[in-house]
Amino acid sequence: MDAIETLRQVELFEDLTDEQLALLAAQSRELSFRKHAVLMTEGDVGESMYVMTSGLAKVFVSDEDGKELVLYQQGPGAVIGDIALLDDEPRSASVSTLEKSTALMIGKAAFLDCLRESPEMGINIIRSLTRRLRTATDGSRSLALDNVYRRLADKLQELAEDDADMPVLPKKYSHQELGNMIGASREMVGKVMAELVKGEYVELLDGRIALARKLPKNW
Repeated sequence: MDAIETLRQVELFEDLTDEQLALLAAQSRELSFRKHAVLMTEGDVGESMYVMTSGLAKVFVSDEDGKELVLYQQGPGAVIGDIALLDDEPRSASVSTLEKSTALMIGKAAFLDCLRESPEMGINIIRSLTRRLRTATDGSRSLALDNVYRRLADKLQELAEDDADMPVLPKKYSHQELGNMIGASREMVGKVMAELVKGEYVELLDGRIALARKLPKNW
């Protein structure tokens, strides 16, 4: 029953009937992952997808030297790994956990069976893919046209959660992690962060970055 309710809350499956949800839930398996566990690797064959139920994971690409670019982060309710099940192509990105996490694993056959039986689910997939394409387009535009400060400022504002006093990032992020998200070096992120702290635009609260004032558009 817990698996059915979890799937019911996922936009991708919201148009499935109770019977279809029950069938999909019966063929799913909940898995637990430690921090930094690898869920999938770029280039691998995709035989399953995941629905995050707790924790946080990063979706990233990397080069032969191990340099990473984090595309986005995913939390509870997110669907990961569905693209490779649709086009039979290798995984387009890698996924690993940023903290202890749990997820429902759904096999390719069960996923495709539901897709064949529910045209509405196909429409939801198109919407999901369109959002991800828009996100990728915005990210590419930012990498090509924005300087490091602008990319970092946008990322900080994107990650920050509203707080009673000031917006604060949900966890501790190292300069390397932030650099991986915006396509910049750890050193450049460190320099920009030092200037933001000096200008009293950001503060550190128990190691987490808080936005004390509205960040300027340009630096």
